[in-house]
Amino acid sequence: AEGGAEDPHGAWCKGVPVGELAAIDAAANRRRDGKKLTAKGRERAVAAATKEADACRARASAQRDKWADGKRRRELFQRTWLALLRAPFPDDIYRKILVRAHADVMPHMPSPVALSDFFTASIDRGGLDGMLALNGIFHLMTKHQLEYPKFYDELYGLLDSSCFRAANRVGFFELLDVFLKSPALPAYLAGAFIKRTSRLAIHAPPAGAVLAVAYCHNLLRRHPGCGVMVHRENGESTESDPFVADEPDPARCRALESSIWEMEAMSKHYHAQVSKFSEVLKKDLNDRVKTAEIPVKDICEANYGSLISEELRARVKTAPMASMLGGYRGLFRDAVTAECLGGSVRWAAETE
Repeated sequence: AEGGAEDPHGAWCKGVPVGELAAIDAAANRRRDGKKLTAKGRERAVAAATKEADACRARASAQRDKWADGKRRRELFQRTWLALLRAPFPDDIYRKILVRAHADVMPHMPSPVALSDFFTASIDRGGLDGMLALNGIFHLMTKHQLEYPKFYDELYGLLDSSCFRAANRVGFFELLDVFLKSPALPAYLAGAFIKRTSRLAIHAPPAGAVLAVAYCHNLLRRHPGCGVMVHRENGESTESDPFVADEPDPARCRALESSIWEMEAMSKHYHAQVSKFSEVLKKDLNDRVKTAEIPVKDICEANYGSLISEELRARVKTAPMASMLGGYRGLFRDAVTAECLGGSVRWAAETE
């Protein structure tokens, strides 16, 4: 009765054996007619109950097959996500989507390449968001045969001075290391990233300068063809350097014609940790037995506090002493400072 007139067993016949349905129908008929069924009537009742049960099972199976159809469900999943990604999101939700898309969304889509437009548009956000978008494109290129010839051009454009000061630089540089991991990269491309990182190290904070030195060390070790940039002496400043810093195309920046004189400048850095760490570039990086790549993750987490703490924990073997017998009587006593500061130095001399 609950199943309705068209489906008397629809609400309760799922999983009930055919023999039980026949017995139930026979009992109902006996109660309704008030008389015992004949053998022929019993056969007709059993046949009718069996037919009705088969129809019920067929309808239930069709309903289950509709939801159990993996291909249809994956298509609906993809259409839903593509519609959702056209809506605006807060920045934190947007970043979570970029972080998890390759692991939680792509595997369940029949055509993951459909997300390429979303990732391409996300590159313009720059910073970590742009790098996460490139990570999604990288997965599409390596696992789903997406062709994206400008991948490393976009990556080259994302590498700027703000990367060394960003609070989320750990994730940024970890992905950068993944993208540049392959030793099969062309020498001109590896040289472009080495030179750009070296140039950015000049203006980076101490922790960023250490990170730049580590990246240059690892890239030079992976690509021996870029060793000419270490030994060449054709540039000692930005004026005499053939490197074109403003060129967005790494193939045209003339990095391999230049040298990494910036790393030599790091050896004279005002921060002791930077100058000491830059000594790793003076090793023979072609000797893969005696050298090893520097772990980037630990260096990415360095900051002013960690560098100062490390310096304070270091054991001092020799303490600096005054080089003048009578000691120093002022900080600004040389001729160059006197010419620059003028009256301030004369006032200091008069007050003495």
